[in-house]
Amino acid sequence: MVPSLLLFSGEKMPKPRRALCVVVMAAGDGKRMGGASPKVLLNLMGRSVVGHVLDAARKLKPARIVVIGGKRLAEVRAALAGEPGLSFVRQARPLGTAHAVKQAMAALPKRGAYDVMILNADSPLVTSASLKRALSRHRRAKAEVTIISAKLNDPKGFGRIVRDSRGRCVQIVEERDATAEQRLIDEVNAGQYVTRLDALRRLLPRVKNRNAQREYYLTDLVGLADKVAAVPMGDPDEARGVNDPKELATARQLMRRRVIEDLQASGVEVSAPDLTYVEVGVCVGSGTVLHPFTVIRRGVSIATRCSVGPFAHLRPGTVLEKGAAVGAFVEVKESTLAEGVKAMHLAFLGDAEIGAGANVGAGTITANWDGQDHHSTIVEDGVHLGSGTVLVAPVKVGRRGRTGAGAVVPAGRDVKPGETVVGVPARPLSEEKQGNKGRRRRPRRKS
Repeated sequence: MVPSLLLFSGEKMPKPRRALCVVVMAAGDGKRMGGASPKVLLNLMGRSVVGHVLDAARKLKPARIVVIGGKRLAEVRAALAGEPGLSFVRQARPLGTAHAVKQAMAALPKRGAYDVMILNADSPLVTSASLKRALSRHRRAKAEVTIISAKLNDPKGFGRIVRDSRGRCVQIVEERDATAEQRLIDEVNAGQYVTRLDALRRLLPRVKNRNAQREYYLTDLVGLADKVAAVPMGDPDEARGVNDPKELATARQLMRRRVIEDLQASGVEVSAPDLTYVEVGVCVGSGTVLHPFTVIRRGVSIATRCSVGPFAHLRPGTVLEKGAAVGAFVEVKESTLAEGVKAMHLAFLGDAEIGAGANVGAGTITANWDGQDHHSTIVEDGVHLGSGTVLVAPVKVGRRGRTGAGAVVPAGRDVKPGETVVGVPARPLSEEKQGNKGRRRRPRRKS
């Protein structure tokens, strides 16, 4: 007998908490977006619209995530191929939200105690904090169905959450069916839910399509379940969907502000928050200053006490180590700038490694693309690159090497440590002087 499993007389074995599964409804075509790609795959601050929903859901550590797609499921599946732990289900005909979830049931566990969270793939502003709160209250209330709701200043167009005198949710009333009094209710259905899996199996077959659209709606679960709860989101903006270009722009503005506020809370100085664009998935160390009109893409890492901008563009793969400075009209891509590097004016650094303390003069570029492939440039510690230097990759500038203004260093013509090169093509300064000595000077004309 194992002592740790002994129970004293009268002690009850605690019930195990139900695991969580997440269903993400991603069947929308996005016709109002122009239809070039499914709307859930549109880029929003460096991540797809559905990617933001998946990020929020994953923080709840679900046992399974099922993505429901429509006729463009193949595109969604291909775009999410690198995402771990996803199952995909196709809704062949768009017959409503309850019909979509019914298709997903085959991908959910056949037995065991589970909660199921149903999310909209086109609601990218939802946060993990709101989802955790909804799940916690759903479990505390021992509800069969919990509606994730939102309180809006202008609830026009949304179904209203009707509560009884004890605050319990008793009905969702669509606006077209609401009385004048019900239309004054500011709490609305955000179209996302938490249910018990056993309840979902029991209730879904009872949902009917007795409506003008002849579709099956998840809202009907409220009238069928024995116990229903409604939990408002922490921020009403989380309920916003993305259905047209205007709504996408609004979501981008709200998410950009959220990213900037998170950076400021971590000790990053953003001198002009409304004029700075930082995508999700960017790491910035405390004490760093971001100047106006700076654009920083997803996949950039910036250490402490750096300076970026104004008008700088940091593309994916950029790494700035402690104290590095990137100034006006400098673009960096797939490059590492070591501690103390300064690239202050009008430069392009692509596929490069810039060593500690190096100085990149105005107008310097790394010519990294030969028309077929990208090549790397290595600039070692303490190098000084004169204004207008062109480094044609692949090429290396050795420790404490120097280039003169306007020098063009050809591919494969590495600059030795401590060497100074000048000219087009660049040659060591000693050779350049020797060449000048050998030239005959033209006689001056007599005036």
